[in-house]
Amino acid sequence: RRDPSLTNNILSQKHSELVGNSILDKLNEKFGDTASSIPKIEPGSRPDAAKVLEAIKQVTNLFLVSGFALEGSAAILKEGQSEKDAAGTQFCISLTSPATLWSGQALKVSEVLYPR
Repeated sequence: RRDPSLTNNILSQKHSELVGNSILDKLNEKFGDTASSIPKIEPGSRPDAAKVLEAIKQVTNLFLVSGFALEGSAAILKEGQSEKDAAGTQFCISLTSPATLWSGQALKVSEVLYPR
């Protein structure tokens, strides 16, 4: 049974939160004690945009290394108003993959698909 506090209007947001946390937990479990770990951002801290971008880029790299996409990038789309933290900064994460990664990898191996 579903938690009665989860109303229909927040189900999508809660689902995204749970899936995102699960993905981060798995990436931290696998790469947390390595040089490839995601830079830590402490709860309640107010990191600057460069620190947040560094963490986002590493998550993107780990998606590529783990085979979830063929290409990926992360960038700042719009700087925030604050010089002290990332408040208001807009980030963009782009992952490129075909309908299924298996088909994309098969095409890449046969040199039919050339990611750009």
